Amino acid sequence: MYIFLKQRWNAFLKMGLKKKTLLFVMGIFGIGMFISVVAFSSIYRNLWKKSVIQQIENISKGREESIQKYVSGLEDMAYNVSYSNWLQDIFQKNVTAIRMMEMQENAEDFLCSLSTLYDGNQFAAIALRGTRVTGTHDYFLDYGKDITKASWYQKLLMEGKYVQIGEGEEKGIYRGHPEWDMTIYYRVNDYNTLETTGVMVITIPMKNLKSLLDNSYEEVCFVLQAADGTQICSDMPGKFQEKMSQNRDQIMREGQCLNLGDGYYALNHKISTDFFDWNLITLTDANQQKLNNPMLVVIFIGMLGMAGALLLVVSIVVSHYLTRPILTCKNAMLEIRNNRLGVTIPNGYQDEIGELIQGFNEMSSSLESLVEKNKMITALQKEAELKNLERQINPHFLFNTLEIINSLILGRKEKSAMLVCETLGKLYRYNLRGSKWITLRDELEYTKQYLLIMKYKIDDLTVMEEVDENLLNLVFLKVILQPIVENSIKHGFLGRSMECCISILVERQNEKVHIELMDNGNGIEKESLLMLQKEIQDIRENPMQHLPESSHIGVKNVAQRLFLEYGEAAEIRIQASAGLGTKVELSVPILEKAEEM
Repeated sequence: MYIFLKQRWNAFLKMGLKKKTLLFVMGIFGIGMFISVVAFSSIYRNLWKKSVIQQIENISKGREESIQKYVSGLEDMAYNVSYSNWLQDIFQKNVTAIRMMEMQENAEDFLCSLSTLYDGNQFAAIALRGTRVTGTHDYFLDYGKDITKASWYQKLLMEGKYVQIGEGEEKGIYRGHPEWDMTIYYRVNDYNTLETTGVMVITIPMKNLKSLLDNSYEEVCFVLQAADGTQICSDMPGKFQEKMSQNRDQIMREGQCLNLGDGYYALNHKISTDFFDWNLITLTDANQQKLNNPMLVVIFIGMLGMAGALLLVVSIVVSHYLTRPILTCKNAMLEIRNNRLGVTIPNGYQDEIGELIQGFNEMSSSLESLVEKNKMITALQKEAELKNLERQINPHFLFNTLEIINSLILGRKEKSAMLVCETLGKLYRYNLRGSKWITLRDELEYTKQYLLIMKYKIDDLTVMEEVDENLLNLVFLKVILQPIVENSIKHGFLGRSMECCISILVERQNEKVHIELMDNGNGIEKESLLMLQKEIQDIRENPMQHLPESSHIGVKNVAQRLFLEYGEAAEIRIQASAGLGTKVELSVPILEKAEEM
């Protein structure tokens, strides 16, 4: 055995660091969890059993209190009625026939009201001299039955009350009454002479007795029995019948909660009143019950805490050799991710961890050098691309303007030609500015100067603008709007004889500068529009690509310069319909200074 363990230990030591750590931690965790689960299962079973017993006792006690309260209410009501003036008057001997009829009618109405108030319990008053009054029309009194001849009548006189339970001809005072019920007889004495003058009778139908057993608990039922074992009523479903019949003798032992097997429990509790004793049997199927014990939660959390503490100790030991250098590498990588390049880690390890740290340090140094070179190359490439894009715009603009000047000279409109030349000079001085950033006010003014020239080419050109003046001093990229309106002049109004209109809208929207440029020109065919939108999306994904010549070079030039400068924060959308016009929407971040980019 010793040799076997030693071999296994040597094999463990020869494992790689990853397998060794994994086996070590998982072994400790598995032992801790196994101990926790075994201990918790044992505690849970005991607490669950105690909880079930406590629950069945509480339910039984609550039902007993309800029955006691119900019986006590009947007792108080019977006493008050028995010694009320109207009942005492009915039991008097010296009363005229007319007066007796009036009192009987009033008594019937009162007893009928009591029957309604007590959910259909039947009430009757029987005088020993022969008068009988009942408050129900559903049951009929059996006038041939003389209760003074009954075997229990002497017991009624001695104890003042008697309970009759069971079926057959002897039960109750009503004729032909087939239902199972319970009848309570109360002796009534004359409150002046204390002589027994009659009997107050309360008949409780079966449905009212069953209502005493109604409960809101699932998988719980009740059986109410008389002292002699006669079953009074029950709400027991079929699945409890077999358990009840198999364990009847054990269940009848009062006060002991019994485990009937298969998760079934039973409790027999005696209910004692002033004139009868009942047995209340409570049965429950505990298979569906859950343990709701805060202490159990505390114990389980404590066990998990112990297991966690054990794992914590193990983790501290492991991290001293393994986790700490790994976390150090992670933090160094986060610093590199945050552009703090050239980070190195002290290396005091001679195993795989040492090799890992050494490799990280070499990678960090190489990465710093590579990133710096890449930054320089990217900056030069970006600047070259922007210069190329600006040079691409100027020839188009210059050609259109020179064409207008030539047309004006040929038409002998020298003053107009001079005005166009002067405006062209202003525009080129604007273009020759060294900075690519200007104010939005200057960009709009540049665009309007261009449109002023284009009015010499298109006589019925109308320009409308709606500008939020609070945005005019914001920093904006140079030569963005003019290429778009030039596209409208060159393509949108080509061959158009109707009025030509260009609208410019500038507003703040979602914390961005939102610009809409719209014309009522020729629009764009659906296929061409879809292709243009796809090309703009391609530019968004790779703004450094070289743009081939096409009919929409102005729009794509603007899109490329926007995405190069603003990145993903810029948005450009184009909507058009053939023959109805084109709308170009631009959205760029709000900048106070050019350094914000």
